[in-house]
Amino acid sequence: MVSFCKMRGYLIVLVAAVALASAADLRPSCSKPVYCESELLHRVQMARLYNDSKTFVDLQMNYDQNQTLHDFETLLNDTNQDPSREQLREFVNKYFSDEGELEEWTPPDFNSDPKFVYTIKDKALREFAKNINNIWPLLARKVKDKVIQNPDRYSLVPITHGFIIPGGRFTEIYYWDTYWIIEGLLISGMQETAKGIIENLIELLNFFGHIPNGSRWYYQERSQPPMLTAMVATYYQYTNDTEFLRANIASLEKEMDFWLDERSVTVEKEGSSHKLLRYFALSSGPRPESYYEDYENAVEFSEQRRTDFYIDIKSAAESGWDFSTRWFVNNDGSNNGTLKDIHTRYVIPVDLNAIFAGALQNVANFNAILMNPRKAATYGQLAQQWRDAIQSILWNEEEGMWYDYDIRDKLHRKYFYSSNVSPLWQHAVDPNIVKANADRILNNLKQSGGLDFPGGVPTSLIRSGEQWDFPNVWPPEVSIVVNAIENIGTPEASVLAFETAQTFVRSCHWGFLEYKQMFEKYDAENPGKFGGGGEYNVQFGFGWSNGAVLEFMKKYGEGLTADDSNDLATTASPSNNSDTSNNTA
Repeated sequence: MVSFCKMRGYLIVLVAAVALASAADLRPSCSKPVYCESELLHRVQMARLYNDSKTFVDLQMNYDQNQTLHDFETLLNDTNQDPSREQLREFVNKYFSDEGELEEWTPPDFNSDPKFVYTIKDKALREFAKNINNIWPLLARKVKDKVIQNPDRYSLVPITHGFIIPGGRFTEIYYWDTYWIIEGLLISGMQETAKGIIENLIELLNFFGHIPNGSRWYYQERSQPPMLTAMVATYYQYTNDTEFLRANIASLEKEMDFWLDERSVTVEKEGSSHKLLRYFALSSGPRPESYYEDYENAVEFSEQRRTDFYIDIKSAAESGWDFSTRWFVNNDGSNNGTLKDIHTRYVIPVDLNAIFAGALQNVANFNAILMNPRKAATYGQLAQQWRDAIQSILWNEEEGMWYDYDIRDKLHRKYFYSSNVSPLWQHAVDPNIVKANADRILNNLKQSGGLDFPGGVPTSLIRSGEQWDFPNVWPPEVSIVVNAIENIGTPEASVLAFETAQTFVRSCHWGFLEYKQMFEKYDAENPGKFGGGGEYNVQFGFGWSNGAVLEFMKKYGEGLTADDSNDLATTASPSNNSDTSNNTA
């Protein structure tokens, strides 16, 4: 049973400043020094032997960790603590290799001609859906036996079942990406594959006590939006697999405890206090996979400010929105500035709390299915508390919208972000409140200008150069926005949801026709073009993009068209079996 007395983590009353320990008091990014906290890591990353910092920490060790570190210490001593770039390269070439940790895998339930495509009336989009479906085997991988037999030599955490990688530089399983991958797989009829991937995440949860950002050791101390119960709810909707719920309910409850214990904060506003979540990934040093970038950004800071920066940058990475002006908190409380102004700890995110409210309700629902009425009631009450807190703290009555809340400056961050409407997506709002404010919410969205772009809904309207800002369109966020608008429940909202989905599907279709690729992110201003900005080049594949587009194809397949020359949109209503949420209040 969940109890708030268990919340031993960082329960901070708002009026108190966030007091952080020094770097010496913090855990390292992970318990493998070679990949997370060592002189070897520092020297190699700062020498820029690789253009992408992730490359080095994804290499395997040719010798055990102790020998590797000992021999590097010998190199330092032999070179008077100043090895040349070439000597570092020679060391890495001898002690590390890139023979590959994964092998290609054909999911046993893959079908090149799935039934759902025949519900899509537009011929061009039907062919597009088939092409997306046929990408699944191209992204399917299993961990090689040598990794399972010698796990200490890898940064990859071995997992049992085959899985779908996002694509590009991302060759491991990622937490919140997997929700849209699971959704796409289930639409494609791949229930066995989806189940195995969920079981992989549960393995990671039981091993670490939480699901890390991804299946790499260097992600050990940070998670991502807690979407596991939503994946299980979607899987259950397709399968009614009660035994799967029974086998894993304790693990799902364990994840709820992690977020309550480690990420909750007490927020006071207008005389009332509520517990909500924030992203707060406590560990020392730069992100190992972006070591050079983080170190350079913090080099001029004081020691304490540098420690704070590393925590905030990792906390923003935990959000999945790495990076965005959402996490910039300037001295005046605005979101102006650069990455050096990141203060994720001060931001109470709308989407994280909506997702968690939905997760609590899912766990309540699962316990009800399993005939555990006391636990169902406990989690149901906690879910209601979270919904009430969202409405009390994050809802802005004047503007008719939910906004992130700045606990330092005690104010709403009243900017357009696609995450603002996520309480509607997760059914984390009382239906009477939705009904009473439906017109105001729609008007806010329309007047924001965020829905007016030909390439889809951008995550923000701020052209900062960060990849989670304008003009980038991220497929999971489009999914969130479309479902949120649909859940308003009015005819006008249904039409707007359909139009928003169609705009995005058309953009992806045009991009596929030109590039024969699905992209990680798109350009709001240029339909079909890939997005840019951030720390790395655009990635192809791409797991969550495929899932989001298939979701819209299934939901609106009877009306979607590839262009205006073949307008089938006689109705904007989604098909009856398209709702994949069990998050009913």
